[in-house]
This record gives sequence, structure tokens and C-alpha cells, in this order.
Amino acid sequence: MGPKEEKQPTLGRKEVLEIIAETKDLRNLDMRKANLVKVDFSGCDLRNCNFSYANLKDALFKGADMRDCSLWNANLEGADFTEADLEGADLDYSKLRGSILYKANLRRASLPTELVPREDIYRSVETGCKVGKQ
Repeated sequence: MGPKEEKQPTLGRKEVLEIIAETKDLRNLDMRKANLVKVDFSGCDLRNCNFSYANLKDALFKGADMRDCSLWNANLEGADFTEADLEGADLDYSKLRGSILYKANLRRASLPTELVPREDIYRSVETGCKVGKQ
């Protein structure tokens, strides 16, 4: 068996919604490049998930466990990460403008500071304002 056959398949919107309807445990799933606009992941266990290049515009991640998630180059505009645990998450090159990071844990997370100033990100964590907005 080659390395491709051992890996889980990359999931699309339909499969993700079916899984969420049954369980909040989505650990280790591969959702690269999926169109997940407005999907509600609130309270889900998303540890080690791969959301690279996914469209997560206006998605909800309230209270989600997203430790060590890859959100590399994902569209997170308008997404709500209130009280999400993003410790160790990879947010490099992600589009965070307009998202909310109120009380989110960003310890050891790599942030897209080339796109959004670090101060804007931390202001959202402290006040709940949208990233990039005053």
C-alpha cells in the first residue's frame, strides 16, 4: 500500500455536514480546499484537522478545540473563533480580516502577520472586535 492509499480522503462540504450531524468529534480529518462557508463547527473537536486552502468564510468555531489545526492559506473572513483553542494552529497566509477571535487561545499559533498586524489580532482576542476593524 502506497502513502496515498493510507491517508484519509479529502472531505467536501456534504461529507463534513453529514459528520457534524452525527458527532462533534472531527479530529484528524482532511478538509483541504473544501467549501465550508457558514458551517457551524461550534464546540467541535477539530484537533489536527487540515483546513488548508478551505473557504471558511463566516464559519462558526465558538468553543471549538482546534489545537494543531492547519488553517494555512484558508479564507477565514467573518469566521467566529470566540473561545476557540487554537494552540499550535497554523494560520500562516490565512485571510483573517473581519474574523472574531474573542478569548481565543493563540499560544504557539503561527499568525498571518504579513497580512494583518499582530496588534489587530490581539485586539480581537481581548475585545471581541473584528480583525482589521477598529
